[in-house]
Amino acid sequence: MDDFELTILTFEDTKKYHFKTPQELKENNEVTDLALMRAAHCEGVFWTSSINHTNYIMTNNKGGEGSFTWTSDREMGILPVLVPSLSLWKQLLKSKIEIDSNRYQVSFLEYPQEAVKEQEQAFLKEKLTSNKLLPTGKVYTFDSVHWENRHLPFIGLAYKEYIYENQKYIYVNTFQNYTILLSTNNVSHFGENLFVKVEPVLWWMDMEKERLISSKVLLGGIPFQECGKKYNGNFSDTFLKKYLDTYMKKELIPFNVPSKSEVFDSNENLQRLVYKRYGKRG
Repeated sequence: MDDFELTILTFEDTKKYHFKTPQELKENNEVTDLALMRAAHCEGVFWTSSINHTNYIMTNNKGGEGSFTWTSDREMGILPVLVPSLSLWKQLLKSKIEIDSNRYQVSFLEYPQEAVKEQEQAFLKEKLTSNKLLPTGKVYTFDSVHWENRHLPFIGLAYKEYIYENQKYIYVNTFQNYTILLSTNNVSHFGENLFVKVEPVLWWMDMEKERLISSKVLLGGIPFQECGKKYNGNFSDTFLKKYLDTYMKKELIPFNVPSKSEVFDSNENLQRLVYKRYGKRG
């Protein structure tokens, strides 16, 4: 899908549009469990593209005033902004939902967001162990380098997407050192593997600039710029933009979903999944 691109807000955007501070996002459950698990700051701090210095960048902090952060840090969250083509924007306008006076949201694309409840975690883990979760063929790529190691380059690690009874999941580990309070009111600790639901992404519609702003911080643990590389003020030249284009843009798009039919070849002691694909890639 080439009719949109991804970017992020500038710090000035967050002021002009009276955007919620990260603390407000956290308090209103607008930082996803996945973002916290992958090392987004526990107070919901996210990257902006406002330049302060070649090795520092402005981030939106819990007070909404901004702070200087190393561009190679991995603690920040990603609040993506989707810039659609004119034709796509017109299509999205047809699906908009009015939240209050002159403020609209739209559901578009999908991404892993919230962890499932504790009882369902155990159920899904048993299904995974017994090969009853069907891979869709899609993966999500996150950084395998711990957030404290800002001097190391990005090393992508792919996590499979599974489907069970029409619901998609990924099975991913918590990368944050802090104890995390999940949206389920359960806690998660470093190294723990959890199932996270893949859900439609809800976007705020910026009617003035004809773009979409994610209603939630979707991911964390990705550096703005790799260590040793300076930021010249052009977001297109950053590692974060490269990540958005190479991974997140593609991974937001729903993949063809296989049917549930499964064939087991017991004679050769291996399991083969036989399915028919339906629908079109989103």
